[in-house]
Amino acid sequence: MSFKLNQIVLATLIFFSGTIVPNIHAQESKTKEWISPSTQIKFLKIPAGCFQMGSNKGFNYEGPVHKVCVDSFYLGKYEVTQKQWAVFNENNLSRFKGEDHPVQRVSWNDAREFIKNLNGAENTTKYRLPTEAEWEYAARGGTSTEFFWGDKIDNDFVWYFGTSDYQTHPVGLKKPNPFGLYDILGNVWEWVDDWFSNDYFKTSPIQNPKGPPTGRFKVKRGGSQANLISRIKSHTRYRA
Repeated sequence: MSFKLNQIVLATLIFFSGTIVPNIHAQESKTKEWISPSTQIKFLKIPAGCFQMGSNKGFNYEGPVHKVCVDSFYLGKYEVTQKQWAVFNENNLSRFKGEDHPVQRVSWNDAREFIKNLNGAENTTKYRLPTEAEWEYAARGGTSTEFFWGDKIDNDFVWYFGTSDYQTHPVGLKKPNPFGLYDILGNVWEWVDDWFSNDYFKTSPIQNPKGPPTGRFKVKRGGSQANLISRIKSHTRYRA
């Protein structure tokens, strides 16, 4: 990207979910919020920066902690809702129905197809899934604690096993993280672009890592309404 386009990440959330990143032209990149004209999905500008990714206190595949730096990009302010999903896909397999609920039961390939249709509708190539590093950087919001609000669970911020009543909830009801992102932890899992590897963090480059070149599984992040506390932390990662 010689023109140095900023990137937008859209969060297509599901039982597994995904986030989309659009590239924004120079004249648009000064704004802090971007709205997709075809879906009305709102994106917030995430500033460039560096952070300590992963954890030495979690599962083996969540470490070691290592320094990562990412360029600026835009990320979905909310999880992708069933109403937004229906713009390009009328087949809604979500268990918990509701226009403002996050879309569920979407495969990684389904998320990619949604992005393809979104790019086509807006005659662009700017939307994509975020990398795992971009996702964790955005989820942490400049923090280094277990959760973006601290090291102990706080029910004001997250839908998980202890608050959800075993179901998803409309997006944006809990408190946001420091970057202004809602439900980045809990409610539904979120897809990222990376292939999963137990050992990738041991050899990850510092600048804009994109994950292994190939693999068997894709990475999902953030945990869901059905998960216990151990699966809804900022460093939580799993495969699917």
